[in-house]
Amino acid sequence: MKKNIFILASLMLTLGCGCDSFLDETNYSDVTSEGGYYDTEAGLNAVVNACYTPLRFWAGREDAIGLSETGTDIIAAGSGCVDNNMAAYTQSLDGTNSACTFYFDRFYAAINWCNTAISHARTVPNPSNDEILATTLNKREAEARVLRTFYYWILTETFGDTYYTDQPSTSIVMNPVKTSTDDIYQSMFDDLDWAIKSKLSTLQNDGGRVTIWTAKALKARLLLTRASEKNDVDMYRQAYDLAKDVIENGPFELAEDFASIWDMKKSDGNSNKEVIWYVDYSTNQLYNSELDDKAVIRNGGNNAHLLFCMKYDDQPGMTRTAEYGRPFNRYMPTRYLVDLFDEEKDQRYAGSFRNLWIMNNEKGKGKYTAMTDTAIYIIKGEATKAQREWAENRYQLFDRNDVYNADGSTKNLKQYLELSKFADPTRASKDEDRSTRDGFMIRIAEMYLIAAEAGAKANRADALDYMNKLRMSRAISGYEDAMRVELSQIQDIDFILDERARELAGEQLRWFDLKRFGKEQFVKRIKKCNPDAANVDEHHWVRPFPQTFLDAIENKTEFTQNTGYK
Repeated sequence: MKKNIFILASLMLTLGCGCDSFLDETNYSDVTSEGGYYDTEAGLNAVVNACYTPLRFWAGREDAIGLSETGTDIIAAGSGCVDNNMAAYTQSLDGTNSACTFYFDRFYAAINWCNTAISHARTVPNPSNDEILATTLNKREAEARVLRTFYYWILTETFGDTYYTDQPSTSIVMNPVKTSTDDIYQSMFDDLDWAIKSKLSTLQNDGGRVTIWTAKALKARLLLTRASEKNDVDMYRQAYDLAKDVIENGPFELAEDFASIWDMKKSDGNSNKEVIWYVDYSTNQLYNSELDDKAVIRNGGNNAHLLFCMKYDDQPGMTRTAEYGRPFNRYMPTRYLVDLFDEEKDQRYAGSFRNLWIMNNEKGKGKYTAMTDTAIYIIKGEATKAQREWAENRYQLFDRNDVYNADGSTKNLKQYLELSKFADPTRASKDEDRSTRDGFMIRIAEMYLIAAEAGAKANRADALDYMNKLRMSRAISGYEDAMRVELSQIQDIDFILDERARELAGEQLRWFDLKRFGKEQFVKRIKKCNPDAANVDEHHWVRPFPQTFLDAIENKTEFTQNTGYK
C-alpha cells in the first residue's frame, strides 16, 4: 500500500479550512505561537504535510484540466464540458469563473501553509545538535520551498503580475500589492536554488514527497518558461544543464513501451521509472474520500479517467463497464492533435488513444444485427466505401468527417478518438469516480524535451541527441531510424510544440506551453489548430482575477482586473 503522507493530524484538520484565500483570517492561537506545536518535529511534519494536500486539487482534477488543457490547440470541449467559457473563450469568461476563483483561493491558502512551514523549520529546538533531526528539518523546509514555487508558478502564469508574500499571514490582507512576474520568478528561483543545495532525498521518489530531482526538474521547467518568454540564452543554458543532470545522474528511465507508462500496474509513481514527481492517491479509498464539509483537506481521487472518456454507454451493443469507464466526456482531442501522430511509426498514437469498443450488451445491438464483437470503431482518416459497406449492419464506424467539420471544428462531441492515458479499468465498480492512479506531475520525458529545445537555443552539440533518443524510444519496432529528426526541426517552435503534444497531451501543461512563446504565437496557434476556440485574443494570455477577491480588497484602484476582462 502506498504511503498516505497527506493524512493530517487532527489538529491540522481543525485549521485546514481557516484560509480559503490569503484574505481569510486564520486563528493560529497557541498552535503556532513560539514554543507551540509547530515548533516541534511532529508539528512541523504536520504542517509540511498540509502543504502537499492542495496538490490533490490539481493533479487529475476537472477544473485544473480545464485551466491547463482546454482552449488550447490540442483539447476541445466535449458535450459534457461544464466550462465552455474557458474552452471557447466566450464573452462570459470573466471574474466570476469558478475555476479561476477556486485555484486562486486554494493555492494562496497552500502558499500560506508553505510560508508557515518555512518560518517554523528553524524554530524547532535541537538542543543536542542531533544531526538526524537537523537533516529532517532542512529537508522539510526544502520541501515547503519547492511546493511554494509550484503554487506560485501556477498562479503567476495563470494571472500574471499578482500578490506575492513569503510570510505567513495571521490577519486579513486588505491591501495586497501586485508583484511583477519577473520578481516572483526570481523568488521562485531563489527557493529552488535553496532546495537544490539542501538535504532533500536523492531517491527516485520518496512516497510522493519532493526530492532533489523534483527541485532540479521543476527549475528546468521554469527556466525554459522564462527563457522562451524573454529569449534569454543564459536561461536556456541553465535549463539544458539541469535537464541533462536529471537525465544522466537521476535514477529515471524512458519506457520502451509508451502504453506501459499508463498501465494501472505502473500507476504508483513511486515505482514507475518514468516519473520524477507525482501526487499520491492512496490505494485505500478511505483516503480519497471527501471529509464531510472539509473539502479543502481532501477531495476525492484522480478524476482524469472520467473527463476524457467518450460517450459509449448509450450506443448500440454497449453498456457501461469499469473497463471502458464512466463517460463524463468533458474534453476531446482536436483534429489537429489527432493528425500529429504517425500511427504506423509512433507508438504514442496507440498508447494515447482508444479507438475500439467491443460489444458487451448482446440485447442492445439494435439495427446492427450482424454485430458479433466490435461495437464502435473510430478511424483517424477517412473511411473508404468498402469499409462503410462492411460496417453497415455490423458496428458503428466513425471517421474524421463524422467527428470534425471541414475546418477542423468539432461536429460530434460525444463519439471521438478517446484520450485514454488516464483510464482506470481497475476501479471497484462501473460508477466509481475515484481512481487510485497517482497524478504524474513531472516525467523524465519532459527533461529530454527540455534538453533538446533549450540545448538547441544554447548551441549545445548534443541537443539533437536528446530529442532523437526520446523519439526513437517511442518508435514502433523497426521504425527507430524513421523517427529521427534534424537539427533544424528542434529549432522550430511549431515542431517543438507538436512534439510536446505527442508526448504530453492531457498532462496539464499545454496552456502553459503555448503562452511561454508570447501573446502573438499563443493566439496564432490556437486559432489555427482549434476553430472551436477562435474567439481567443491576446488578453486571454492570462486569466481573470476572481471578482470575489477584487470586491473584498480595499485598494481597488491599484489592484485591478486583468485587461480585457469584466
